[in-house]
Amino acid sequence: MADETPSTPSEKVASAQPLPMPSADQTWVHSCCSKAKLQTALIDPAITAIEADIMMPAEGAGSSVPIMAHPPAWGSKKPPASDLDFETFLQQCVSKGNRHLKLDFKDSDSLEPCLQLLAKRWPELQRNGQAVWLNADVLPGPNARGKVALPPKLFLPLCRRYCPHAFLSLGWRVGPIGPEEAYTAADVLAMAELCREYALPGASVVFAASLRMSERALTEVVSILTHVPESQLLFWTGFGEAPVRRELHVRALEACSSLGVSSRVGYDISVVQSVLGGATSDAIDCTFFWSRWARYLFCGQICCGPNGMGSSGERQSLLGANGGSFSCPPTPSSTPRATPDEKCIAKPDGAHTASNVIARH
Repeated sequence: MADETPSTPSEKVASAQPLPMPSADQTWVHSCCSKAKLQTALIDPAITAIEADIMMPAEGAGSSVPIMAHPPAWGSKKPPASDLDFETFLQQCVSKGNRHLKLDFKDSDSLEPCLQLLAKRWPELQRNGQAVWLNADVLPGPNARGKVALPPKLFLPLCRRYCPHAFLSLGWRVGPIGPEEAYTAADVLAMAELCREYALPGASVVFAASLRMSERALTEVVSILTHVPESQLLFWTGFGEAPVRRELHVRALEACSSLGVSSRVGYDISVVQSVLGGATSDAIDCTFFWSRWARYLFCGQICCGPNGMGSSGERQSLLGANGGSFSCPPTPSSTPRATPDEKCIAKPDGAHTASNVIARH
């Protein structure tokens, strides 16, 4: 008797084969949360991967479907708004068929409806060769020790149920201000235990950590890679966040090298490239405690604005499965050059190029 054909989207996804790893070189557009930005990304031949934030609209917005939007900045009372819902976003991305997707979930109510829609389109995504990364801050972290919006007991089972072949990007929620200076060994052990509890294959997981919050705990943070074999790690700085000193980047490289895990670590960071940028970074990072207050009192929208860290620890997409550190791609003569303190991997219109893309995110 012939095998019975799977009848539900989740069964079809479970019966599918995992997609091959994407190419090592990807050009990302981040926070693609409007129709205009999505259309720009879809017609730009340089863009190979799209990251977007997902959440439910504010109460009274007249809609009950997930939208592409980022939560308000810390301290802001302005409700999120968007002209793009998730179903439309997914339809257009699948129709175009040549961009990988990273979906950054910001609340629990949006998760299952989006995963159901994603499962229905999974056969098309697979035929297109489009990889998908499912991202959430699943554990509390520095200055954000309360409940997370997407606890692992909700996020992980639903992701595995509807989209078992999607890659997972797991992070710690961090707060923009507060007394905590760094991640702790307990944070790392909690994440490692989470992976064991849910039997997550290391090769399907990338961990994301703030480089600033890692400065005084580099060895502890990098050790997550020894606790979870084959996993990978991304160090990030948020949109609008003041650039970090080059010395910090070098120290991170050295910490990874000393543990023999350099090929499993990527960087999507803003690095100081001018005297002014250095002075700004020093003023903010004089101490971790005062940097949180300085960021709030003196930087305002620059460091905690619409594209800043906010309350959920905004991060960028992953770098490199093929090893090595990031590099600055040559800038074509027709492309405006980045200003000195922008990300050295920045491109116009929010696109970012990674020389070694960890295709897990």
